[in-house]
Amino acid sequence: MTNTSATNENFDKTKINETSLLPYRDKFSDSSLLLKLRNYGRDMGLTVIYNVLQLWYVMQKPEVPAKSKAVIMGALGYLIAPLDFIPDLTPILGYNDDAAAILFALYMVRQYVDDDVKTRAKDMLAKIFNEAAVKNLD
Repeated sequence: MTNTSATNENFDKTKINETSLLPYRDKFSDSSLLLKLRNYGRDMGLTVIYNVLQLWYVMQKPEVPAKSKAVIMGALGYLIAPLDFIPDLTPILGYNDDAAAILFALYMVRQYVDDDVKTRAKDMLAKIFNEAAVKNLD
């Protein structure tokens, strides 16, 4: 068993910067995210996908600090990862853990979610599904 408080004391948030995130950039490609959304989007629900896309577009903004990008990468990485705390194919509960991670990250970066991010997320959602899918979002 690990000592959580000792682990937290050794974690240095100041070391999270753009350079430290570079090795993980290839794990968060448009193609891996879109593949997950296309394959499992209907199971996840449009609202979750819309939130995922908002996070994706916030992460692309140069003015977003590396710490916020790290939170987004963690949430999106959890969504994309094949292993979950609750397996995605579990009826009813499958995507609840993913949705919780996405909502937490979205809450943490809410100040960067502007009209441009929302528009881009809706446009991508319309490409994945259709125009009618984005009609009632927000």
